[in-house]
Amino acid sequence: MDAVHLTTAHNSTDTRIFDKEATSLAEAGFDVSILAHDTPEEERNGVQFIDLGSAPSRIDRWRSIPKATRIAKQLEASIYHFHDPELIPVGLYLAETTDGAVVYDVHEDYGHKAAGREWVPNLVTPPIAYTIPRVERLAAGRFDALVSATDRLGKRFVQSNDRGTTLHNFPRIDSLPSKMEARERQADYVLCYVGGLSELRGIHRSLDLVNTLRSRGLDVELWALGSWRTDADERRADQFICNHNLESSVEFPGYVEYKEMFRYLYGADVGLSLLDTAEFETAIPTKQFEYLYAGLPTLTTPLDAAIRYLPDRFRHVVPQDDTEAAADVVETALKCDYDAENMRSLVEEQYSWEHEAEKLVDLYEELLKE
Repeated sequence: MDAVHLTTAHNSTDTRIFDKEATSLAEAGFDVSILAHDTPEEERNGVQFIDLGSAPSRIDRWRSIPKATRIAKQLEASIYHFHDPELIPVGLYLAETTDGAVVYDVHEDYGHKAAGREWVPNLVTPPIAYTIPRVERLAAGRFDALVSATDRLGKRFVQSNDRGTTLHNFPRIDSLPSKMEARERQADYVLCYVGGLSELRGIHRSLDLVNTLRSRGLDVELWALGSWRTDADERRADQFICNHNLESSVEFPGYVEYKEMFRYLYGADVGLSLLDTAEFETAIPTKQFEYLYAGLPTLTTPLDAAIRYLPDRFRHVVPQDDTEAAADVVETALKCDYDAENMRSLVEEQYSWEHEAEKLVDLYEELLKE
């Protein structure tokens, strides 16, 4: 086996792990497997799956780590590519006890993320935020390569490991429908959001924005596609909608299939990315490029890592907690004409996963030669 991707925290068909990395490697001729929980029974896109069984809780996932370690070693893979910080000890063990190359894939700022989890007690938040990045840097020097989702994440490991590759989470062009029937709208204008529904991801800012625009006399509605992260966020949103009579102005379709998502994007006027700037300071949201491909200007909070990839003429940066300023910008954006073909070309030529996949293939070829 050329490579096995290990994860105990992500879904076995996670977009980055399966749709992008593993699938691209299989297309390039590598023998690739994914070792994870609750895997499909059959091979997909040339990628094999090795099932760790079900893990309904966080504790169950942690308890499965020894089992994942044993299976991974038995596979005798040429490359072990793992995706979770809790698997760092596994990566170190495999680096010492096998002949395989070990790759750590850093998806996000795990120290910051873990410290912000609701299940993490406030008392241990500072130690977690301090410890995780330091453990990552100390371990990085023992791995054969580091892969990161952004340049900013990758820079943390330069002194620990000089073999680092940034693979941005740009969309796969071959999965993007260029033309399809748009979703029918009920209002004159539509704002659209794609992603998890939570306070940190901006759902309450989005609702407040719609309410402000409607109070100004604009006939506008919001399509918010995704799943609720917490019951508390959903209850808060329902209460806000009820208090401001927005029932006919907000639609929550839930999670929809990728192509169906584009029916909504093609029927909208503006894409929203009102993410919490502290929580997502190192993130480059894939949704922004999907908006761009669909011909939508993006309304975004000032995420430095992300906005540099969006041309000024196609994105509008607004303060995180200034709804009136955001409404002003939306009103302006709704009056502008945007070159949809030019927006789509930017994604195809500069911001596609296909370009990132070439870097991953090159890295694997180098590792297999050693």
